[in-house]
Amino acid sequence: MNRNLPLKFYRMPANIIFFVGVPLFFFLFVLAYEPFGIVDFLSGAKGHYTLNLIIASLIVLGVTSLSRMLIFILRRGLRLSWATYTLWCLGEIVVSALMLSILMGISWAGIHPYFQVMSRCVLYMAAILVFPYLIFNLGILASVLRDEALAPQADEKSLLRLYDENKRLKLIVSADAVLYIKAEENYVHIVHLDNGKVKDFVLRASMRSLEPVLERHSLVRCHRSYYVNATHVELVKKDSVGYALARLDTEGVEPVPVSKRYYQALSALL
Repeated sequence: MNRNLPLKFYRMPANIIFFVGVPLFFFLFVLAYEPFGIVDFLSGAKGHYTLNLIIASLIVLGVTSLSRMLIFILRRGLRLSWATYTLWCLGEIVVSALMLSILMGISWAGIHPYFQVMSRCVLYMAAILVFPYLIFNLGILASVLRDEALAPQADEKSLLRLYDENKRLKLIVSADAVLYIKAEENYVHIVHLDNGKVKDFVLRASMRSLEPVLERHSLVRCHRSYYVNATHVELVKKDSVGYALARLDTEGVEPVPVSKRYYQALSALL
């Protein structure tokens, strides 16, 4: 398995599962099973069990909502390993426990020392929240693995093999995954998709040396310095001064210039 967290974990549906499901699980689990003597603890010195349970659930809701929204907002630049993500989840539990310890520290003031109250908050939160975190993470991971199993495997003939100027194989990629190829001095940039993420592979080679293999895999020249995959082109549009750009179907990818010489040929493929 890849060491990095799958992209599905960064998307909004997965994050909604956490910031709705985790606090809801906490509230219903405590209400139904009253585990580990938590009723007496949450009741505090004044017997405010129900109120403190609701506040504790809202604390979990607030922490997970802020944390998961942060993951979603930073999804383009944030790349977590499994180890880092595990620490992130543990951090959510610990922060929730520390927030709860402020409330319960006030409730038990003068009866139990604060650090004793805090340690019990951490233990309660960890013992209860470990279940929804395991269930939801394993559920999302199972969905990722199912999607990978159902995804069509690249046909050997559809694989693009790219060699550098010394005839050394540097990149094997599905032709369908290539968005565009750009020549820049003595290098070419192969902008392609890898597990849903846009990557720019820089190859030391000339565009001329790649032309036969690119045309064999149906990539289309659209500019002196560009080849584009027409299947990823949504629209070719001219601006007010007649300069044409091809807009691709992948978010965050810059439009590809289309010169007048190739405009009609590319437009005919769309």
